[in-house]
Amino acid sequence: MKKVLILLSSITILNAYDISKPQVQHFISFMHKKYGFSKQYLQNTFLSAKFIPSALNRYNGKIKNATDYSWARYKAKIFIPQSIALGKHFMQKYKNSLKKAQQRFGINKEIITAFIRVESKFGLFGGEYRAIDVLSTLAFNPNRKQHFFKNELKNLFLLSKRANLNIFQIKSSFAGAIGCVQQMPSIYLRYSVDLDGNGKKDPNNLNDCIGSIAKFLSLNGWKNNGQTLIKPQIINQNYRYLSSKVRSYYNYLTLKRFGIIAPKQRAYYFIKLFDGKRYDIYLGDENYRVITKYNYSKQYATAIALYAKELQK
Repeated sequence: MKKVLILLSSITILNAYDISKPQVQHFISFMHKKYGFSKQYLQNTFLSAKFIPSALNRYNGKIKNATDYSWARYKAKIFIPQSIALGKHFMQKYKNSLKKAQQRFGINKEIITAFIRVESKFGLFGGEYRAIDVLSTLAFNPNRKQHFFKNELKNLFLLSKRANLNIFQIKSSFAGAIGCVQQMPSIYLRYSVDLDGNGKKDPNNLNDCIGSIAKFLSLNGWKNNGQTLIKPQIINQNYRYLSSKVRSYYNYLTLKRFGIIAPKQRAYYFIKLFDGKRYDIYLGDENYRVITKYNYSKQYATAIALYAKELQK
């Protein structure tokens, strides 16, 4: 019986907000005074917003390790033939938009495709919730990132207004990341692009997603002629003792001292990933660093880079 009650509580979606509560009223007043939103519109929006217990539980410690971000999982899901075939099909289907993004931002089609594959499997995932429900839940209920989510709730309203989108139709993940490239509203406001020219910057439109990724990479210094990742020569097992954080950066002499031969006498980001059986070793250049600006994870950045290389083959 206890298990049944826990299950029910995790999937129940309720009207969450008594709009008379001080924090909700303060938010409504703030949005009205600073950005000109109608108080009636804001009140009606929150009266229609739903409480998402599973989203809140992830940020108050009740759900741990809910998502597997291990290198083994990336390898098992991203680099298989079916996944590569999906990417090639995407590049063919959206070749005109990819060409337009390359002409406008100077970013090659493979790296754009890799981002959309890893983030949402080309729009199949990442839209399980309404963003207004998730961000209202996380903004108005205690959790370790409540201030952050309150700011993102503000940006969700601004996004819906500036992009002329129905706020209830903006879909998100459990964390409030929106669209096929899974950006928080504040990030989407900065990098969104109306690539298909329909008058809307739509986070769920794959053409616009292509544009927003290209714009992000362009503004953050991506170079199409960069290698991103290099597979070095390993001459001994001393690399096991060399620290490998997201942006561990070493010159070639240090790498050599730990058994790693860099192809050029320069510094690299050192990437050591364990898949449960063996270590995969890579050296990253400045393009690798650009990817980590999007998601501060070496597993993520390596998966993006390797998937793009597979598509180039």
